[in-house]
Amino acid sequence: MPERLVQSEEHRRSVLRALLWITLVAGMVFAVINFSRGLYVLAGLEVAYALFAGGLLTIIGTTRHLWRWTVAYLVPFFCIMEYALVLPNTSFTVFAWIQTIPIISYLLLGRRGGFWMSLVFIGLGVLAFNVRYLSGDTALLQMVVVANIGFSSLAMMVFSHIYERSRVDNELRLIELAGTDSLTGLANRMRLADEFGRMRSQVERSDQALSLVVLDLDWFKRLNDRFGHEVGDRALKHTAKLLAARLRESDLACRIGGEEFALLLPGATLSQAAELADGLRGQLAQAPLLVGEEEVLITFSAGVAALGEDGADLSALLRTADRRMYEAKHSGRDQVVAAGQRYPLGAELAGTAVTERLAAADKAAPPEG
Repeated sequence: MPERLVQSEEHRRSVLRALLWITLVAGMVFAVINFSRGLYVLAGLEVAYALFAGGLLTIIGTTRHLWRWTVAYLVPFFCIMEYALVLPNTSFTVFAWIQTIPIISYLLLGRRGGFWMSLVFIGLGVLAFNVRYLSGDTALLQMVVVANIGFSSLAMMVFSHIYERSRVDNELRLIELAGTDSLTGLANRMRLADEFGRMRSQVERSDQALSLVVLDLDWFKRLNDRFGHEVGDRALKHTAKLLAARLRESDLACRIGGEEFALLLPGATLSQAAELADGLRGQLAQAPLLVGEEEVLITFSAGVAALGEDGADLSALLRTADRRMYEAKHSGRDQVVAAGQRYPLGAELAGTAVTERLAAADKAAPPEG
């Protein structure tokens, strides 16, 4: 989903921005310290890199190439860190920075990029430790020290990997829940908006049609009043199940509120979408809901709108399809309306006893679903 991508990128921008400030300040501090100790090359690298971090701070909030700039920042950062490890006059404590490699890498590059960045530079760090401190020691002591450094770094890498994987999985789950109607399991209005943006870009590139169907169950308030809200919920789930089962994988069925549903149909023209909607209407009418021993007929009225001829955005299509749906309601219900076309093909199915009772009760009340 687009929102997920935006949120994830903003999270990484924030982490990178904080790290750049740390690099800018710490780079200058360590440059002064190392210059006073005679480590002129290292001090020069730290000054140059601190200035580079400062420059990145000016563009990191707006750049469209965040991943590339992140890699461009991390590779020299870790290289300077590895260079400091092998210099004879640097403090032993510089090896503590090795432990930050997997944390930084996973936070900024995600699971895959973080894994490879960590693997390469942790390996180089352990090798640098071995070259600097262990060349003259016994083999056994060398193995013990390298094992300690290697396994502690590996533990940090594993923990970072597990954390990033859990974070991504939880984020996906939360986004899925946020975009799903809890009663029917269909997509909700938020996901409809997300998917419309994606589908519109796709069909515009391939010069295809995109249509929207808005449908509303007929006599739904009467159904709730007569049988109770539990049966009303069953009717909604019954309808949702049929819609999900009859549509293509590329189509999207949504519940957008109350007893109102929407169908997003990429590749379908206005007339094709109307015919599809009418086919669904007929199939729903032929699959009554069983309440005790009584069969309850469920029908809907629908309106159809097409991208381009009826509007260029989702709001315009929803308004048009909703208006046509109400035209279907006022014309007798149980039909589909699309740009003057009407598909009242289910009238012969509306004669069950339950429908007649609901219709009779409706005559004595103001118009509703």
